Amino acid sequence: MAIHRVIVRMYKHLLGDCFLIRIEDSGSNRYILIDCGLLQGLDKADERMTKIAENIAATTRNRLDLLIVTHEHWDHISGFSQAREIFFDPARLSIDRLWMAWTEKPGDPQADQLRAHFDGRKLALTALATALRADGAPETDGVLLHLHNFIGPTDDAPGGPGLGMMPTGRLTGRRIMGELQKAAASIDFLEPGQVVATPGADPLRVAVLGPPRKEVRLFKDRPSSGDAKETYLAEQMLVESVLGLDGEDGRTVTANTDSPFPPHYAKVLDTASVKSAGGKASDNPDAVWLHDRYFADLEPAAGPPGGERLSQAFRRIDDLGDGTASLALKLDSDTNNTSLALAFELPDNTFMLFAADAQVGNWLSWHDQDYAFGPTRLSAGDILGATRLYKVGHHGSHNATLAGKGLQMMTRGDLVAMVSTVREEAAGQGQGWEMPDKDVNTALHEVCQGRVLVGDRNWADDPDVSAAHRKAAAGFAAAIDEKDPLYVDYTIYPARH
Repeated sequence: MAIHRVIVRMYKHLLGDCFLIRIEDSGSNRYILIDCGLLQGLDKADERMTKIAENIAATTRNRLDLLIVTHEHWDHISGFSQAREIFFDPARLSIDRLWMAWTEKPGDPQADQLRAHFDGRKLALTALATALRADGAPETDGVLLHLHNFIGPTDDAPGGPGLGMMPTGRLTGRRIMGELQKAAASIDFLEPGQVVATPGADPLRVAVLGPPRKEVRLFKDRPSSGDAKETYLAEQMLVESVLGLDGEDGRTVTANTDSPFPPHYAKVLDTASVKSAGGKASDNPDAVWLHDRYFADLEPAAGPPGGERLSQAFRRIDDLGDGTASLALKLDSDTNNTSLALAFELPDNTFMLFAADAQVGNWLSWHDQDYAFGPTRLSAGDILGATRLYKVGHHGSHNATLAGKGLQMMTRGDLVAMVSTVREEAAGQGQGWEMPDKDVNTALHEVCQGRVLVGDRNWADDPDVSAAHRKAAAGFAAAIDEKDPLYVDYTIYPARH
């Protein structure tokens, strides 16, 4: 039986990922769920995820043919805890098959070592943040809390409750991954370079792009410097002077990797610190604000003139010997780079690309091997060139969509992008995240000619879609259904060119 159509449902109003794919043929429907979560600490999280889980159960008639969990970040797995009464009750939702990355395979020496490494850093981060809170460092604690929202709850840290102490009745990320493995009827741990098949009589072939086995790729989170830069970060100097860069061999090639400040203030960090050391005062109001807030040795206390003065050093974590911010940021990025990245081949030999939160090294590793589709071997470039749907990485952040070896290779004239994000919630986080990043957003709209679906707007009235693109996209408008505020459906007829 030939596949008639494929419907990709993106659940909306999530700073997180949850996608339900329906494969229809003349006799039956098959359902694939990719991730289900939202960032920790957001309003009405349980209510939102329960509604989504109820919709999944109703739509699938209580049966998932395949569940794909890309990585352990809370914004991809929280729903399995928040709606556990549905996901872990086989009468309400059974799971026939589960796909995870090789990084989750029990007994795999490299995977076991990697998980132990991450778990140790999580506990260290939790214990450190707890100690900083006890020392009265609210700004530091705030930064770590927001970064911790991606990590999610952890078990108690040694010595008492920590930042990520598991709320009553909740599952930690590690426990969720284990419980899902128990709940599924069968499990596959996927390796880079494999071509696997979805369940059913008429399966889709799927290229496993990442995560890589090579640690030089696995721990390369950030773009390279100079002409070798891979992503859409507009001001390369910000990366070089503040965020730090990873060389091709994974080594950090600039020193300052610890900035806790949003990008808008990062570029004036050096100016602020120079002013603090007695250098020339800056005429940049942002540098002045940053200096007074974080670098000033003394600040007038609230109250009448002449009151006590307070050092601002406690607010900074950029120069702590334990590398607090660097630890948190690196842990977050490294976990993203373990994302299971998949390319689903449709019957017309086009692809749907689900990149999860893959960062630079993961993307680059796709080009390290070919993919065997029967007697035909495809390169990553071949797959990207045939991609018709791109699930945008990490909510459209600047370092999760490659340019030259990524988006610029997606040359089909019917390319559609789906971006799971909520701008207001992203901006409210401690790092002041811009998701989607403005440069990534611009590039997506250019390459996709306006066919970009986002999680916090309806395409019909999205101000980022130009009038010219909207006029030319009548066929695309007919292929989307956004009447239900809970989700948007995009329908692909893969036999049609």
